[in-house]
Amino acid sequence: MLPFHLLAASLLGAGALLACSSSHPPFAGAGAGTSGANNSGGNSGNGAGGATASESGRGNVAGSPLLDLDAGQHDDSSAGCARLNIGILGNPGANASSNFQEWLEKSGTRAQRIQINVDEPLTAATLQPFDVVVLDWLTREYTAEETATFAAWVSAGGGVASMTGYNNSISDFRANSLLAPLRVAYASPLRSGPVMNFVTHPVTAGLSYVTFNGGYAVSDLGGSESTRTAIAFLPDPADAVAGFAVQMGEGRAVVWGDEWIEFDSEWSTLPQITQFWVQLFAWIAPNNTCALTPPK
Repeated sequence: MLPFHLLAASLLGAGALLACSSSHPPFAGAGAGTSGANNSGGNSGNGAGGATASESGRGNVAGSPLLDLDAGQHDDSSAGCARLNIGILGNPGANASSNFQEWLEKSGTRAQRIQINVDEPLTAATLQPFDVVVLDWLTREYTAEETATFAAWVSAGGGVASMTGYNNSISDFRANSLLAPLRVAYASPLRSGPVMNFVTHPVTAGLSYVTFNGGYAVSDLGGSESTRTAIAFLPDPADAVAGFAVQMGEGRAVVWGDEWIEFDSEWSTLPQITQFWVQLFAWIAPNNTCALTPPK
């Protein structure tokens, strides 16, 4: 079913500038420790609780200090940022998304698809070249050892963007194997939007409409291993979370319940989808990496 389109707002200049700040520590492999909840990333509240906490621009996690949602944002006044290296794990979704990687590269990044064959192991060496990985249509579930390696990479400063909702089958939930340490998971049933209810957060600044067509709500699994902020909600039921912003150790993730945001029909024609990606990468990317500057 085709998504309902509204007139999208302008980009608000989100991709007009390069940005950077101080660097994260390097990834040391699966032996790197997970530091758990950190001091930036938001609150774990859902529904009205998350929205209330965000009104002051700060969130509060039970048992944790107040968290500065703007902490770690790229500093536009700095210079010498490095080009962002992006690894796209898995295959594209069912609809045309052939231009997504090209768009990322034209926006100033290096991007390549990896893990497209079912027999490829996920190792520290696989992840080491990348600042950010995008979890696309994964070819399989990952082992406990691979999940530990992935978690160590995130905790050391890696950024993650996750999508799902490909064909309403068990393959839609393969990402849960890698997301488990972040304490979030995709959950049935299949849901549709669009998403028009956003919590104040750097990822959602200025957004009023993001496509969501046959995806899944994201569940909070609890625990202190990460801090989790519900940043967007589906219309039915109103407390179903469309996306979480997560911080674990030095790394950050945005876990989104649908894959339509990568389709050519959406990001290439709706300015707010482009704005969403620019802001998403700006928040999850390690410091000292350049922000996306989309082509005009």
